[in-house]
Amino acid sequence: MRAHLVKVMYVEAAHRNPLGSAAQQRLHGHSYRIEVLASGAPDAQVGWVVDFAELKHLFAPLYARLDHACLNDLPGLEVDSTLPALRRWIVERLQPVPVWLEGVRVSIVGDLRFAPRRLAEDPARGLPERIAFTFEAAQSLPHLPVDHHCRKIHGHSYRMEVGARNLDPLQTDLEALYQAFDHRYLNDVPGLEIATCERICEWVWGWLQDRNHQPTVVLTQETETSQCLYFGENAV
Repeated sequence: MRAHLVKVMYVEAAHRNPLGSAAQQRLHGHSYRIEVLASGAPDAQVGWVVDFAELKHLFAPLYARLDHACLNDLPGLEVDSTLPALRRWIVERLQPVPVWLEGVRVSIVGDLRFAPRRLAEDPARGLPERIAFTFEAAQSLPHLPVDHHCRKIHGHSYRMEVGARNLDPLQTDLEALYQAFDHRYLNDVPGLEIATCERICEWVWGWLQDRNHQPTVVLTQETETSQCLYFGENAV
């Protein structure tokens, strides 16, 4: 028997792509999905090809360099920090190479385009009907202590969900919102100098009200496990 294992990890990083389009050349960020692949015959005694903890341990030194960083600041990624270049950079530094290592896959979590989806009401979470989309952006929180990882310039594939009394006219304005945030450094957006999820939600709520929408919820998600929901100032 030959088994194939996948250990999935996520890296939140910023970068510029000088080789790309005008938007890609701006400082922005992504949530990167990195898969470390292993294969082989399971050990007769313990029953696995390799301990998943060992897969994580192999990648840990590189994770520490990549996560909450600007990729262009790393030697070897100064000019080309595209997905193929990042994959090569990782593979070249996974040393020593174990016999079970099959390879590495690197992808981006977000849609990389404005792809709105209408979501049904979710009573279990107290969420009304809403529209969801993703955008790619960088940010930093320079007011935090020097040793806090969020102080550094980094990035996310943000997921945003927006509810309103009337969703039908909302989508056009959400595309304008996407253009304002996507492939940007959010700290440069007036009012988002401190670009936490909480501040983003509040900013978007006000932005929607200025355009005569009646928002019911704004959700901002940085990572697969971290999100903020905002129901307005008068919500209980």
